[in-house]
Amino acid sequence: MATASSYHPSLALGGVFLSLFGAAWLAAACFAYAGANLPMFATVAILCLLMTMWAILTFRSRRRLFSGVTDRTAGARVRRGFAVVNIVQWSCIGIVVLVLALTDHAAWIMPSVILITGFHFFPLAKLLRYRGYNVTGTGLVLVAALYILFGGAGYSVALTLLATGAILWTSAIALLCAM
Repeated sequence: MATASSYHPSLALGGVFLSLFGAAWLAAACFAYAGANLPMFATVAILCLLMTMWAILTFRSRRRLFSGVTDRTAGARVRRGFAVVNIVQWSCIGIVVLVLALTDHAAWIMPSVILITGFHFFPLAKLLRYRGYNVTGTGLVLVAALYILFGGAGYSVALTLLATGAILWTSAIALLCAM
């Protein structure tokens, strides 16, 4: 029988998002490296499905075991904060993508999206009281910075996409193991 964790069960739902977004980045990496390679895409899809099921099962089992104090005002504060962080993130991504596309700087879109995504994990770490998100954010910011400094040649796009997806999946696994 699993032991109760100090983390709220809804944190396990982060594993679903990390799994799905990680799979998207990894599928893009597969395409950048090998084109439309069905076995690679199928592997990513199967692993994503397994990780997503793990996250949902973790959420469901922890929800029954959770013995934390249910403070409705704290829950509402976390939900509002979560919404604000994600609205800011997606707004920034939309604006940056639009501006870079309109100014003929499309090559900067990918590292910009990774950078913004990385930065959004820092307030989430504090809000959700899960320090692992600081590591996720730092990893993504580092990947974006390395691409900005050294990217653009050879397999740098595929490696950047691969690193981003790997960080998100590693974060999902770490999160679910901490639950």
